Amino acid sequence: MNFKPTTSIFGLLVILLFTGILPLRGQTTFKNPVITGMNPDPSICRVGDDFYLVTSTFEYFPGIPVYHSKDLVNWRIIGHTLSRPENCLLKGAQSSGGHYAPAIRHHDGTFYVTCTNYGGEGSQGAFYVTATNPAGPWSNPVWVGNWNVDPSIMFANDSMYWISPDNQGSFMAGTFDHATGKFIKPLQLVAAGLGGSAPEGPHMYKINGYYYLMSAEGGTGYEHREVIQRSRSPYGPFEASPYNPVASNMYAPESPFQAIGHADLVQLPDSSWWMVCLGFRPKGGKYHHLGRETFLAPVTWTPDGWPKVGTTGEVKSEYQMPSLPLHPWEPDPVRDDFDNPELKLYWNFLRNPYPNDWSLTTRPGYLRLNGSNVALTDKDSPAFIGRRQTAFNLTASAKVYFVPTAENEEAGLVIRGNDNHHYQLVVTQQDGKQVVLFRTIAEGKETFSNYITMDEEIVVLQIRTTDLEYTFWAQSEGKPAMRVGSAPAKELSTERIGGFTGVHIGMYASGNGKANTNPADFDWFEFVEDQE
Repeated sequence: MNFKPTTSIFGLLVILLFTGILPLRGQTTFKNPVITGMNPDPSICRVGDDFYLVTSTFEYFPGIPVYHSKDLVNWRIIGHTLSRPENCLLKGAQSSGGHYAPAIRHHDGTFYVTCTNYGGEGSQGAFYVTATNPAGPWSNPVWVGNWNVDPSIMFANDSMYWISPDNQGSFMAGTFDHATGKFIKPLQLVAAGLGGSAPEGPHMYKINGYYYLMSAEGGTGYEHREVIQRSRSPYGPFEASPYNPVASNMYAPESPFQAIGHADLVQLPDSSWWMVCLGFRPKGGKYHHLGRETFLAPVTWTPDGWPKVGTTGEVKSEYQMPSLPLHPWEPDPVRDDFDNPELKLYWNFLRNPYPNDWSLTTRPGYLRLNGSNVALTDKDSPAFIGRRQTAFNLTASAKVYFVPTAENEEAGLVIRGNDNHHYQLVVTQQDGKQVVLFRTIAEGKETFSNYITMDEEIVVLQIRTTDLEYTFWAQSEGKPAMRVGSAPAKELSTERIGGFTGVHIGMYASGNGKANTNPADFDWFEFVEDQE
């Protein structure tokens, strides 16, 4: 047997590094955000040496990802709480409808995630799901009988408390029987907001004999902030912290991070406290298109018992690492060859997908999309599979085999802001010829298009991104890539299109009112983040 010491030792070091057995040396700080791309409304819990975090997903399926970390900085997705059509009701949901502001807690061996479903067919509003393993499977929703957004729970005094806004600027609390899904002590008004607009995202904690009620206010724009109040009883009366806001970048207009808020607290084994919160990164002025992302900051306590991020509440770009063993995860390969019978966890559908629209087994080694009559502008589920745009500078490419037979048939790549705003790079027909077409959609209508003739059956489509621009390219075998078009990133920003989601990049096929006669087979999809 031939033994190569250098290669084997290097391989062993890599394994030890990514399993956390051998800690990294020299990394003493981390940079925000810690989870990039559309991951708003983070909620966190700690179970022993493990941390679990959930974020909002709105109209995307599966819903509510569960992220796992051992050091608060490095996170990986391990599953979704809403991964089946029967527990992820999204049919008919508007853009930025669906699942809002989850909260995750753990008690006596069971994980709980609360949430509100806005607009999915069959939704009854606020609910919770449970699991003994955070990776799943999770239960079907237990509906609590109201439509109050952003519910959360607290376990204290041998009781389960349900906390939520009353949709009129105040907060309610009551005790809850998690076995039956019924209130033991009905919801009652316990506290008002603290003066900002849209009080939301409440979490309650019992700490050193006080009940702290922390919430967001100021909307989700540049005046967003996190505030806190406390009481000796979960039912009040509550007093506001004299040091509010706990966290906000509204007083730091020069910061690259804005809209800091909608936060949750977690305590480490060394008794230190940390906060996860949402924020966004505007570019080219006040425009953000990646969506609201997840940030991390240390929390200190004043001598009189109030939490605060720093001295002003500003969440910074860089902090000292938490006092935990560093534990990076092995990164996903940049290319998905579709060689497995199940999709990787970072892929998303729009609303509840139709089973016949896609397959990983019909043609092994390919993702097959059967373009249906559903278009990207429809409030429905087109044959679309995408993932969050997680960096400003990246290259997304796919090798596709597709032969259209009419001008309505198309398949390729899409950058989606919402139903009415997206950029497309597709193989289709124009004037009886097969072409690669670049198209912009705004307000649900085509506003620009350009195409190049390319009659090959196999084409590589590519999207290159910067913080300000998308460019679109096509390449046939053995030939140079050709630029088909470009478009500004800000036209897919929240400031332009509204709503709460960030950009997704993915593959799709559609007959735009009539099913395609041929399937689109994607050999691979490559997603390369450039150094920023």
